[in-house]
Amino acid sequence: MLFNFGFTLSGVPQKAITRVKLVEFISDEATKRVNFATSHSHALRRNEEGNGGKIVLPFRDTIEPILRNKLGKDLFSSQYGGFWRGIYSDEEYTSFEDFVKEYNQIVFLRDNLDISLALSMNYNGDERTPIGELEYQAKFNNNEEAEEELIEVCNEWIEKLPFLKEADYICAMPSSDPEEGSLPHRIVASLEAFDFEDISDSITWTSKTRSIKDARSPEEKLEILEESGLQISEELDLKRKTILLFDDLYMSGISMQYVAMKLKEAGARRVFGLCTVKSRSNTAR
Repeated sequence: MLFNFGFTLSGVPQKAITRVKLVEFISDEATKRVNFATSHSHALRRNEEGNGGKIVLPFRDTIEPILRNKLGKDLFSSQYGGFWRGIYSDEEYTSFEDFVKEYNQIVFLRDNLDISLALSMNYNGDERTPIGELEYQAKFNNNEEAEEELIEVCNEWIEKLPFLKEADYICAMPSSDPEEGSLPHRIVASLEAFDFEDISDSITWTSKTRSIKDARSPEEKLEILEESGLQISEELDLKRKTILLFDDLYMSGISMQYVAMKLKEAGARRVFGLCTVKSRSNTAR
């Protein structure tokens, strides 16, 4: 296997994750997602004169490294809050328009991961999105055809999105019942076109007596995670490595960030997060 030494990830931040930062994240009520298909359909705005325009976004996490990689553009802090960039020609506006169109369904997430993404919202209005329907059918109805389509979608986007395929390792989020074989584990095991190594079996819970689904709040969810004893195999060398954490559903994001914190404590340099869908609700259930 070829390990990534960071050259292709030089534009990606390396965030420190601590329990204090997780608690701050839980209490932070500012915007935590950007989705051009729904909540931020008007982020890109053309000038009334018709020449250029601007893009206005609530945060720069995740989206700025990708924007820089695709268009060579950064975002600037606004005195009114949030971030923006002026667009001063029709040609430049078209490049931003193409970016928004290409990443229309992608959910850019603001959390403690170095890059955090979902491929789609799970719902748009009262109906599931196409990827949301695939996730639902594969997870709850054991629909093999839907699961195969979901695997294909994940393959396509990992190939297309910047940075993700440069990870050294990929890891499905640990399951509360490893013997059952979760959907994230099955999807990760089927991603064979990339150089990263699957380390899902090396990261497990040792004493999970309460289910995260029983948590009544993100705070209680964090308590359950701390009780559950995440174990990382001593044979696994994570020093200076980049890890892609994978899950099917991103709700509050606490579980993924907690695991990422433990991976960084074990020496990982960067941890990316990728989920198939993002729920409209941020609460634990």
